[in-house]
Amino acid sequence: MYRILIVDDEPMALYSTAHTFPWADWGFDPPVLMTEAPAALDKLRTERFDAAIVDIRMPQMTGIDLIRLSGEAGLQTVFIVLSGYSDFSYVQTALRLSTFDYCLKPILPDAAQAALERLSGRIHDIRVGSDPAFLATLSSTAPLKPLFTQRGLPVPEGMLSMVLLSAEKPETLPPLLNGFQASLSFWVDANEVLLFTPMPEQALLSALPKSPDVRVCYTVPVLQDILNPVRQLQLLRQTMAEVQPGQAPVSIYVNDCSPTFFDMLNYVDEHLSDDLSLQRLSAQFHLNYTYCSELFRAITGATFTKYLSSHRMERARTLIITTPMSISEIARQTGYSNYNHFSATFKTYFGQTPGAYRTAHQEGSVR
Repeated sequence: MYRILIVDDEPMALYSTAHTFPWADWGFDPPVLMTEAPAALDKLRTERFDAAIVDIRMPQMTGIDLIRLSGEAGLQTVFIVLSGYSDFSYVQTALRLSTFDYCLKPILPDAAQAALERLSGRIHDIRVGSDPAFLATLSSTAPLKPLFTQRGLPVPEGMLSMVLLSAEKPETLPPLLNGFQASLSFWVDANEVLLFTPMPEQALLSALPKSPDVRVCYTVPVLQDILNPVRQLQLLRQTMAEVQPGQAPVSIYVNDCSPTFFDMLNYVDEHLSDDLSLQRLSAQFHLNYTYCSELFRAITGATFTKYLSSHRMERARTLIITTPMSISEIARQTGYSNYNHFSATFKTYFGQTPGAYRTAHQEGSVR
């Protein structure tokens, strides 16, 4: 959830620092390691890091200069100095530059744990102060892909889900998000975290925390083009108000995609007896065929073919048990010109032929 950069020109010291701090316990992704301060400054300028741990004495650029130049660039990165030098002048200079902490090498595990706990709290306070205002600027016209790049994350090309997690104690949330390393995270308020994740729904459900103190709701994966973060966040928060701690995650559908698509769904349901194909429907409703195919998967959870087949079978079942209409006529009314094909499909869905199903559910039927 939190990104951290470690800068030290000594590879062994860099390795030791990376393996001494319990990153995952406090919601940090595995640290990014660098040995050259100028290159580290460029990375801080182009990607977003919540924190950085830097050595003092390094060639080309000192840790103090790195902190100063980062501040002049307006970066919000929180710095910890980790140095083998306890000279008070170094400490004084670092503190004057608003360095968060000054620790001595080699840092022991207990001290590393305490420093990381303080750092996590500080980042939480900063993010709670800045993330909500930033989220309010996002809309369907503000692409999310550049944000993934800024966080050093793979840029998703397909579907995204929004996941809202809430806990009474905010410090319990960051460690629970270690399974979402390819996801954007934002603090909605002091007790709620919002994720944008490209994970498929089943993988998402497996990664979601199982905790009696946490509430979770999420949007089913949907194309980025129809995702409106501000609107969906409002819906998630409204849903969250009804979710109890420890309750199973609650999913919601994104229903603010093109209204034309829902017009098309209504048309399909009203014309099940017609010869329907996605290619003709997408042309009829002026929707891109590929886009339309992806929408079917995102919104209905099925391909067009499966959606059409299941709705036809549900219509057929209703007609079989509520009307005296012949099975052959029901087949035609639900879009099947071939009786044998209709009968085989019906049996696949309900485990019985149409005639046997009617016999079991309706007396005095007609074939």
